[in-house]
Amino acid sequence: MAAQSSSPPGEEVDVVVVGARCAGAPLAGLLARAGLRVAVIEQATFPRGVLSSNLMEADALDFLRRFGVERRVRATGVRFLGVADVRLNNVQFRMPFPVRFDDLGGAAFLQRHLLDAILADRAAELGADVRQGAKMVELLWSGHRVCGVRVRLDGGEADIRARLVVGADGRNSSVAFMTGARKYNVLPNQRSYYFTLFEGAAAEAEEAFVFHRWGDRMVWGGAADSGLYLVGVSPEVHERDYFRSNTERGLLAHMRSCAPISGLLADARPATKIFGIRNFDGYFREATGPGWVLAGDAGHFKDPSIGRGIGDAFAQAETLAAVIIAGLGSPRGQDSGPQGLDEALRRWGRWRDSRFEGHYWLAYNLGVRGVLPQMVAEAVGQRQQTGELRPFFDLFAHRASYDEVFAMRRLGTATVSAAGSAGANPLGTGWQAAQLLGRELGRRWRRRARVLGPPELRSAPPVGSPSDLLAIPAPNGAGQPGTLMPGALLEGDVHAN
Repeated sequence: MAAQSSSPPGEEVDVVVVGARCAGAPLAGLLARAGLRVAVIEQATFPRGVLSSNLMEADALDFLRRFGVERRVRATGVRFLGVADVRLNNVQFRMPFPVRFDDLGGAAFLQRHLLDAILADRAAELGADVRQGAKMVELLWSGHRVCGVRVRLDGGEADIRARLVVGADGRNSSVAFMTGARKYNVLPNQRSYYFTLFEGAAAEAEEAFVFHRWGDRMVWGGAADSGLYLVGVSPEVHERDYFRSNTERGLLAHMRSCAPISGLLADARPATKIFGIRNFDGYFREATGPGWVLAGDAGHFKDPSIGRGIGDAFAQAETLAAVIIAGLGSPRGQDSGPQGLDEALRRWGRWRDSRFEGHYWLAYNLGVRGVLPQMVAEAVGQRQQTGELRPFFDLFAHRASYDEVFAMRRLGTATVSAAGSAGANPLGTGWQAAQLLGRELGRRWRRRARVLGPPELRSAPPVGSPSDLLAIPAPNGAGQPGTLMPGALLEGDVHAN
């Protein structure tokens, strides 16, 4: 049952943010810096790991500098990668990232237990009241409007009244669940994702981000923080049972099929357990309602193939902060009232969908089962031949749009080129083209239709969370040098969406 707030609470703030990771902590810090009273409720106690690709592109790195944490990020030993080693079927190239003059790098891998702690500490420095080890157990309601949260901390419960509650609590968002926010344009996964980190990589691993997608394989990697090297692999759904019982063997087999990474790690040793996700949906959720809004993975999650989770969380936090500050008013502004804020948040929700829908479908196209359609590789190859690869890289840093890089006319030209290439099967290429065209047309229709799923509201919030499930103890011997730990397979296995 939702708690109806009828008596004055013991505490009042402007905004409660549920979740203090890549969306919640930056948002809270930006709001507090503008003079708003912000309470952050985080169930975990940092440092605490969480399932993630750990990948940040150039725009995310730029945000870290604007947020004031560049020095602390550098202190982790993170490597800012300046070279891209890319393979898409038979199209291969290795080149410097076409970064801007003030970019820290084209990409970087930073373990989340380090990054999240840095972000939460910065939010607290900026004035947000960050409460770790606290669990939001209920939303408070005034009629049909959310007006705060009930929090469990140190064995007791307390109510916090707020003008706005932000759900930044991940894919299994309790705020989304309790408000009944519906998913739409839902896409079930066709691949699983596993990653781990190694120590002792070859010295030349310092500079390159590797992404290879060929045949039915997808492997990526790069130098991370703390002298480690991250490797990720993406087996298809039909390999799920094999990976369940042969996680280490399967990951190593996929890794060794990627020549650049296999060479760099010839003498390396595993340094962490294997993390993985098997069952998940890509989705958008209804972004907002009276007194609440969703940010980060709580409101939108895409196939991990393009590694945009962290950067997209930062982008949402920065734009949402500006909307909330204008709507609630700061010491330098005027409060627009509940209705004005609600309308501003609805506009922000429409911006979110427009901003991320292209990348959502790009991630789906890369994450489909089977062979990557050759016309996609040909479209990139044609850009390589004409020296126009910058938009391709800008796409992954959210500095170019999907429709610009993969315009239908380019895909058409690439289809003709693929069909005419040596050894090509025109019938097979035509069938691939028809499938791709069908997906593109379906994507454009879904943009307009916004196909809604059923309400998620139930009588109680979901049991378990990513933080809970990451606490699964490792088996005996795990953590010893040279030992790969079985994967802590996260909420996708427990709560299939």
